[in-house]
Amino acid sequence: AALESVNTFHPYFYPQKRWQDTKDPVIKSTILGYVSNFGQVPKQLFIKPHPPRSGSKKEGSSTHQPTPFYFKLDKLKTPAQPFRLSRGPVGQILCLEKEVLVLEKNQLLLSPLLCCFFSWGFPDNSCAFGNHATEKTFAVCESLCDWGDVLCAACPNVTTVITAGTSTVVCVWDVAVTKDKLTHMKLRQPLYGHTDAVVCLAVSEVHSIIVSGSHDLTCILWDLEELSYITQLAGHTTIVSALAINDLTGEIVSCAGPQLYLWTMKGQLLTCTDTSCGPQSNILCISFTQRHEWDSRNAIITGCEDGIIRVSFVFVFSCR
Repeated sequence: AALESVNTFHPYFYPQKRWQDTKDPVIKSTILGYVSNFGQVPKQLFIKPHPPRSGSKKEGSSTHQPTPFYFKLDKLKTPAQPFRLSRGPVGQILCLEKEVLVLEKNQLLLSPLLCCFFSWGFPDNSCAFGNHATEKTFAVCESLCDWGDVLCAACPNVTTVITAGTSTVVCVWDVAVTKDKLTHMKLRQPLYGHTDAVVCLAVSEVHSIIVSGSHDLTCILWDLEELSYITQLAGHTTIVSALAINDLTGEIVSCAGPQLYLWTMKGQLLTCTDTSCGPQSNILCISFTQRHEWDSRNAIITGCEDGIIRVSFVFVFSCR
């Protein structure tokens, strides 16, 4: 059956092949290297046909996958009890396994387990740490005061905070928070590259990258581990207003006005598309759907100045 399906390997991967009898030491060493890296095919695993996968499935049908909500937008209903914040605009929404957390503007959750948030944007350029459950601030820090107004921030993990703003510098901070107590907040590394205010950040701990966008039309890719410059995502014709990184694929999306740019994690431009459908369609926020890397139903969702949420399907065929 394997021969009929062209599902075979190199002859030396089969135990029937007596490569041990090879006398040429170079060939023998090469074969041993192959076998050590890839292993050998066993003589036989089963003595009868492999059982079908569990679960009922009609003949000819594919394994059932739930239809993403954005394919049935006409079926969406407003919840009876919407999430509300009395203090001001929403800044972050987190869909956790058993709950949805909503944080105010200029707030980011450091850790769902600690329920600790980081906040910025105060008149004295200080920052604060608080408990989301109790809505109480437990620490105020002046470490940011020397770096101008903070306009954006990102928290890749519970011990790292990244800030940027009018100083044009991307600052990476070490923080230590335990039981509603800030032990320290120390600057690990300033990253220089922009010449005007940095207005958006995105970070992926999985792929160890930071992306920053600025008023100077530049978008820079940084190494999160080495804290060094990688490359510039060039070609934006207006202010970079929103960024996102796909943790499944490493792909990066940047937005400038109504233009959407899709990049590889190494900074190669895959495609650029105009999402505008009328006036005031500048993109303000963006996100990837991340069901499965192989799922063609994944989409890029943008929130625009005209109040419209757009769902885009970008198909790019590339070798990574």
